[in-house]
Amino acid sequence: MAATAPRRPGRLEFVLVRLWHAALVGGFVVAYATGDEDTYAMHLFAGWLVVALVALRLLAGGLAPANSPLKLRRPNRSRLLALGIAAALAGVGIAALTGVAADALPFFEHLHEGLAEVSLWVALAHVAVAVAVFKGRKWLARWRSAPAAALLVLAAVSPLMAAEPARDAILAAYAAQARAADPAFAGWSPARGEALYRSRNAVNPDAPSCASCHTDDPTRPGRHVRTGRAIEPVAVSANPKRFTDAEKVEERFARDCKSVLGRVCTAVEKGDYVAFMAAR
Repeated sequence: MAATAPRRPGRLEFVLVRLWHAALVGGFVVAYATGDEDTYAMHLFAGWLVVALVALRLLAGGLAPANSPLKLRRPNRSRLLALGIAAALAGVGIAALTGVAADALPFFEHLHEGLAEVSLWVALAHVAVAVAVFKGRKWLARWRSAPAAALLVLAAVSPLMAAEPARDAILAAYAAQARAADPAFAGWSPARGEALYRSRNAVNPDAPSCASCHTDDPTRPGRHVRTGRAIEPVAVSANPKRFTDAEKVEERFARDCKSVLGRVCTAVEKGDYVAFMAAR
């Protein structure tokens, strides 16, 4: 009795795999590039899209025929490639899920940011492995050691570096700017920072003060008045990672000062604000 010929994958299956990859990469890139309050709706949509695409891929991988390109486990698939696929799906999926959770529970925000960075490296490693498998199998030997894994661990641990030196460096930079503008600058005043935090302005009726989003007690979680996004406490005692990333600190001052005060904050105002939050 003649053996049954193995099923040949259809062209549509390969097209679906390519379209899925394109959609996932697009969703991840959009989610990675957005996240600010002004683009948060786009960030949230892209995050949910990534979650849906990962779930769809897992479902298709479980239901597809054995030799289909949609199948996650295939007899002739390189173990290294299979591991890369599993790691990429897990990394991107978990990063997206923690982002969805952070929308309601600010506690997950830093975990989400860290996992997003790690998942980017995992995805790049998966691409490198796929290139090695399909363009030159002799390259695989270079990927059997674990230098990439060490880099991923380093990327995951780096956000846990000491926060106080970074905050001190930010304050030192603002102090230099303050002295350049006024040689009589005598140091930071948490009292002035608190006054700035609680001051009310008529520029933006929806957010007349910093407390509009961060509440009257900066040690408590807040919520963005326009998007409804949950915000972690701004006070350092409740959120030690606040004011440790100079780029993000400056970005948020540039955005929020214009939104609440209708102008750019001075270096003294920025330093006083950080000093107030560091003292809370």
